[in-house]
Amino acid sequence: MSGGPASRGAIRGPSVPDSPTLRPQTGGHGAPVTIAPAAVAAALAVLLLGMRARPAARSRRTIAAPARRRWLALSCRRGPGAPDEVTAAAFCEAAARSLRAGSTLTAALTEAAGEQHGFGGAVAPVLDAVTRGRALADVLAEVDVDPATAEGLVLGVLHSCASLGGPAAAPLERVAMTLRTRAAIAEEHAAHSAQARLSAKVLTLVPVALLVLLAVTEANVRGALATGPGFAVVVAGAALNVAGWRWMQHVIGTGAS
Repeated sequence: MSGGPASRGAIRGPSVPDSPTLRPQTGGHGAPVTIAPAAVAAALAVLLLGMRARPAARSRRTIAAPARRRWLALSCRRGPGAPDEVTAAAFCEAAARSLRAGSTLTAALTEAAGEQHGFGGAVAPVLDAVTRGRALADVLAEVDVDPATAEGLVLGVLHSCASLGGPAAAPLERVAMTLRTRAAIAEEHAAHSAQARLSAKVLTLVPVALLVLLAVTEANVRGALATGPGFAVVVAGAALNVAGWRWMQHVIGTGAS
């Protein structure tokens, strides 16, 4: 005997809810909103920008020159980058050879600049000013450069030699020896820190690679990334990853100073 609609509704059991699977959010017209690729792309962008950012350069200890002499200080800083220790040492050795062969200091600098083009751009403004009739010591006194760099060390010794006179070959040879020693120390530090730098790269790139792999192979991960909290977690993780990368680079670089 069949009952009415009420009795049939009472006999029927409660409806079983759907399995708790994550579903992507839908837009206003029912179209699914796929935020997973955007989340992964945002994490990669934050990571790459943070890894490419370099620490701020150290402030140069310079002596302010008069405003009419600023042109020389600025022209000595032109070029793609300052010469390294090995290039500066080769320039000093070439100048010392010319001095021992009987050349004057200005002629020796001109010959060395022609042989060592890597350092020639640093002394080219000085030599141009000398060819216009100015004294070498006066021009070198106006150069505004950090004395801790290879360029600053060489120009500082040249200024002392031009101002005080006397044999300049021996001081330039000692400067070349000092610069080569500094280059050897830098290479040794790079060799000792190779493992630390490799570990920093692995610890930074492995989480990103794992996120990309899970986002491609796991539907649940893609569904989680499509939500607002999931996107926020990915961005926060990328920011922490970048912070860890910058800190490890700071720790590795501190050993060189």
